[in-house]
Amino acid sequence: MSDGNGLEAKQLLAAWRAGDIAARDRLFTLLYGELTQVSAALLRSERNSSLSSGDLVNEAVMRLVQLDHIEWNDKAHFLALSARAMRRILIDHSRKKNSDKRHHQKVTLVTRLPGSPNGRIEFDILEKALIRLSAIDKEKADIVELRYFGGMSHQQIAEVTGTSEATVKRGWRAARAWLLDALANDQRA
Repeated sequence: MSDGNGLEAKQLLAAWRAGDIAARDRLFTLLYGELTQVSAALLRSERNSSLSSGDLVNEAVMRLVQLDHIEWNDKAHFLALSARAMRRILIDHSRKKNSDKRHHQKVTLVTRLPGSPNGRIEFDILEKALIRLSAIDKEKADIVELRYFGGMSHQQIAEVTGTSEATVKRGWRAARAWLLDALANDQRA
């Protein structure tokens, strides 16, 4: 992930951490296109969402701005945390829709997992399975989150997590197998 704006992003992250609000704003401007790509990927997998890609990015930015004492390592780390924030927003949005008195359609996520009807699973079911996986193996849950929700490659995940690409690939395979089993059991229940 050594692109031209990676170094600039790293410098802006350091300046933001030091309290420079202008650097924070320049960082979001610099990475807005990539944040929009992440949000578009997340929203593509959802049906009947009232959120736009811009809405999702803006909401994530608002949440990230409120965080204190985050040690941003680099651009990849920042984008991974942004993807995590966007995922949380979609889950919160799904839960709010499900709790409304009006009956909305459930928010679903398009997967390529065998056994899920039309390749779709509900966000809530996936979130519960990820929480269980995180309790068992946090590293594998992080790999799923970065790969599935963040749209990151194995190489990018290795950079963010500080592990080898081979370790990430093994973790991804094991986590997918565990999730397939957990989701199959949850959908039968």
